[in-house]
Amino acid sequence: YGVENGLNRITVSGPDDWIGIAATGYTYYELREALRRLGFADDADLRDSGIRLLHLRMPVPFDPELIRRFASGMSEVLVVEEKNPTLEWLFKDALYELSDRPRVFGKTHSDGSELMPSHGLLDADRILPGLRMHLASRLDARMAPLPDPPRTTIPLTSNRTPFFCSGCPHNWGTKVPDGALVGAGTGCHGMSLLMPEELVGETFGITAMGNEGAHWIGMEPFVETGHVFQNFGDGTYFHSGQLAIQAAIGAGVSITFKILYNSTVAMTGGQDATFSVGVPELAGILLAQGARKVVVTVPDPKSYDRTGLPAGVEVWDRERILDVQERLAAIDGVTVLINDQECAAELRRARRRGLVPTPSKRIVINHRICEGCGDCGDVSNCLSVQPFETGLGRKTMIDQASCNFDYSCVKGDCPAFMEVEVGYLETGGFVAPPAVDEPPAFKVAGVHPVRLAGIGGTGVVTAAQILATAAMLDGWKVEGLDQTGLSQKAGPVVSDVILVGPGGASSNLIGMGEAESLIAFDQLVGAADPVIGVCDAERTRVLVSISVVPTGAMISRPERPFPAHEAIERLTSSAAEVLAVDAQAVTIAVVGEVATTNVFMLGAAVQLGLLPVAPAAMHQAIELNGVAVQDNLAAFGWGRAWASDPASVEATMAATNGALVVPPLAAALRHGVETAVTEPELRETITSLASDLVEYQDAAYASRFLERIAELAAAVAGLSGSAELIAVAARSLHKLMAYKDEYEVARLMTMPGARAAAEAVGGPGANIRFMLHPPLLKALGLDDKLAIGDSMLGVFQGLKRGKRLRGTRFDPFGATEMRRLERELIGEFEDALAVISQGATEANLEEAIRIAGLPDMVRGYEDLKLRRAAEYRATLTTALAAFR
Repeated sequence: YGVENGLNRITVSGPDDWIGIAATGYTYYELREALRRLGFADDADLRDSGIRLLHLRMPVPFDPELIRRFASGMSEVLVVEEKNPTLEWLFKDALYELSDRPRVFGKTHSDGSELMPSHGLLDADRILPGLRMHLASRLDARMAPLPDPPRTTIPLTSNRTPFFCSGCPHNWGTKVPDGALVGAGTGCHGMSLLMPEELVGETFGITAMGNEGAHWIGMEPFVETGHVFQNFGDGTYFHSGQLAIQAAIGAGVSITFKILYNSTVAMTGGQDATFSVGVPELAGILLAQGARKVVVTVPDPKSYDRTGLPAGVEVWDRERILDVQERLAAIDGVTVLINDQECAAELRRARRRGLVPTPSKRIVINHRICEGCGDCGDVSNCLSVQPFETGLGRKTMIDQASCNFDYSCVKGDCPAFMEVEVGYLETGGFVAPPAVDEPPAFKVAGVHPVRLAGIGGTGVVTAAQILATAAMLDGWKVEGLDQTGLSQKAGPVVSDVILVGPGGASSNLIGMGEAESLIAFDQLVGAADPVIGVCDAERTRVLVSISVVPTGAMISRPERPFPAHEAIERLTSSAAEVLAVDAQAVTIAVVGEVATTNVFMLGAAVQLGLLPVAPAAMHQAIELNGVAVQDNLAAFGWGRAWASDPASVEATMAATNGALVVPPLAAALRHGVETAVTEPELRETITSLASDLVEYQDAAYASRFLERIAELAAAVAGLSGSAELIAVAARSLHKLMAYKDEYEVARLMTMPGARAAAEAVGGPGANIRFMLHPPLLKALGLDDKLAIGDSMLGVFQGLKRGKRLRGTRFDPFGATEMRRLERELIGEFEDALAVISQGATEANLEEAIRIAGLPDMVRGYEDLKLRRAAEYRATLTTALAAFR
């Protein structure tokens, strides 16, 4: 029988000498799940085993009398709660005066060992071991054995971690000079703890909210460092952090507070900061309190409103934020840098709501000119600057769907950037999906746990809401839990959607090995330990998108590979079935909108039977969601079509990036290729590279390339794996021989592919401006790039014909340090290929391939290329010495 007391429910069962178990909130449902796994399927099983449960739905005023009634006739009570044993103490206090009080257990067994963890999430998996151990003395024969421990898997070499949004002001605000020590704090900028130190500095500590910087007061007398920086959100400052600044001023320590003024509390959803004031008032308060110097950094100092700023407060361009910090660090005492720039997420929301106009300018990268050096990602720290692989190696593209129009990626020396004015777009709409048969029939019965896992900011939670709504329309009861955190673009987001049939029961969190289906919108998140743990190797079916989406750490680090094979191997070893699709490529090709990728995956999952929900219910849920309805319905239909016939759908996808488009090779040169190699795919690769070198210079130049490759091919013929060596060597030699001087950049700018890339973003006839920083003008003192309109294409056409002067004494650009270096690198690598040809064997072929690929280190333009070329030369010298 049951006894009701307000919102508290008591379930009473069994004979005398009870075992009582109490839990609060959602922990009660996790407790029920743990009991179910131990074999107590329902209340009848609990009654027969002498177990009584109490569900305390907090916050409700604690009722000692309820606890005494619950404990009447019990021999013991077990309290299951997260974190501190607060409820356990209240139980003991309520029962203390009873002469026949039961023993109360909570966090520890009678011998003092841990019973329930005091940290982290207290789900069924963590409740289970202690619960079984505690009940074993009386009910061991009645209980199911504990499941086998999860298999240990090799960790991924790269994991997805939260990162700043595209265009986030913290991308600039958290930069510090080399060697600086930085205090982390509460706010989105706290994600700097998860980022490479070379981007955001070395962290010396993090404290409670409002204490940021105050810990330096205690540390400063005991360390050699004389000055530190402290990141500070404006929301934290107005909440309680200003006291820490006052304390630091009073203590006389040397510290620079960096107040990242973005006008919102973005970490928890974009609320307004309480009792905030503007930047001028804030600067006045800080100076009045005793700050030695206050400087404001902004994206555009020329248009910044300086009205009300106190005397002596300087306004600097954020591009000089490192210079500002070096100046402030040289001042004894407390100094303050206010980085004033609006939150990118809030700005994006305002644009979507029509409150702020959307800029018409877009940035496009000419991938043929791009070196994939990572410099644009390094300077902007922006997630929209994404690497991708081509036949010519790693390049960089701008993800237009996530770009927030910060434009800082164009800084630097790279000539690959184009400004494109949007306004000429012809909206052709999406391609209608083909009709397909209905998916397998299902019955609304039992429990079907589904885990959705993807990247923060791509609509994982929205996909979960659509699925949950459709399931309820189909007659399922739905339990769910969205696991997110911070304002985490690029971080892992996991949503559990548990479909429960009539009479079934489940907690809202999927336990280890309990998932029926895993829909991995991203392979890295799907293969991560916290996600893959719910898979069962004999039951779980997985649908995973194999689209390569770089992590934040990969944006500025071209040498960091994407662990695609690792992710798929982990999923394959952990699930009964794994189905893979390049979801982004399909949706871009047939819908034209990458934001519909997750709905495409839902369509495929429904058609494959991974989700027991009818397509009609999904259609209705998409319409109820009310966002980009037609695009999402089309994506859902294409997902179903792919599941029914993958080959025909993938055949509609056209490769739009990375192709090396070159004219046919002359007969004599083509014969040279055919003589050198016999493997068809390798022959095609070398033919394309040689043909490109003809366009780059002339046939004699291409013949030089072919002779080196033919010599290598003849020397390593018969070695297993020689084709890979030849291919790597060919791409490396081509890279060095086709160095991007002024003539080559002009050629690549005037190629049809450049305008095609621009028009794909801006529409037919789009206005294009080439963002160039000519080395000659840079040497004369030009600090910024020039925006050159496409009306100057005639000049570039003339410049590209100057290639006949390349390397001659009449070459006006050939005497610079960079051009001399580029010519020297070609000869040095030819010598290296000769060494490989003479010494390659089966035993050292892997090392030979590594040496042949070393020129890939030489990326970028101007100063960056000089530094990397020096690193390459040192590495090549060491590697060749070892190879010899």
